[in-house]
Amino acid sequence: MKEERNIRLRQLVRKLSQVRKSQKKQIDILCNDILSAHSDFISHLKSFQFAADFYESILGITTSDHLAKAVGEYFTNNLDDTNAAVVLLNGTQPQIHFYSTDAALEDIPSLISPYLSARLIQLVCQTSKICTADQLCEMGFFAGPAVLKKLSLAAVGLNRAGSALGMLVVYRSSEQPLSTYEMTRIGSIAPGLSIALKNMQTSETAV
Repeated sequence: MKEERNIRLRQLVRKLSQVRKSQKKQIDILCNDILSAHSDFISHLKSFQFAADFYESILGITTSDHLAKAVGEYFTNNLDDTNAAVVLLNGTQPQIHFYSTDAALEDIPSLISPYLSARLIQLVCQTSKICTADQLCEMGFFAGPAVLKKLSLAAVGLNRAGSALGMLVVYRSSEQPLSTYEMTRIGSIAPGLSIALKNMQTSETAV
């Protein structure tokens, strides 16, 4: 009788131990989910703030050339060690504005300019997302392996109501790759920038 009681007691202890382990595992999963959600929320807030600060910086600008300058300077000042190419499409000929901070990459503008074509702008705009260097190469960005291996590069299209207006290219040394978080920030300004650019181009055409 005593032996049976001991057996039942051991079984109960084992069952309680299993339940406790299961509960601990569920709590760990829940905590990880909460931490991940919190991190994502903070990341979204920071991207929103990045875009809000940018929009504030372009208030009062009335020409597309001045807008391009403001965009380039904002990125080089607010994303570490980045260089930017603001490519505006007015008609069929792209106008390329480079803003560079890295002396080691001073040759890049002349090496990639020939491939920042109107066709590439159209294709990037059609994706409606951030494009990596590999994706750009599939679209005809044939800068060559010697150039591309030096760079971490991303591009986002600027379009409004179906019209391709240009694109923003951000790059830096491949030794410091652009992170997903940084590319999200780059993409966060595209909608508002596209609206501003469209309005300015319309005003300039009307003059």
